[in-house]
Amino acid sequence: MTGRARGLYEAGLAGHIAGTEEQVAGELEALLEETGADEVLVTTSTYDREALPDSYRRLAAVTGRAPVVGPVHAGA
Repeated sequence: MTGRARGLYEAGLAGHIAGTEEQVAGELEALLEETGADEVLVTTSTYDREALPDSYRRLAAVTGRAPVVGPVHAGA
């Protein structure tokens, strides 16, 4: 990558949280403490569309929320 391309790539990752359940929980907690936000907007993505519902369930578990109920629709 050129320096410019690398900069654009890294800027695109700003604000992204990824990792184990423990890492994500810690990062979310730090984000909420730092910003004082009452809520956050979360999107998740995976190339493995069958794994996507599990990703949502795991996120719900680390946030103490109810798991996703019903079908999760693959993106447009």
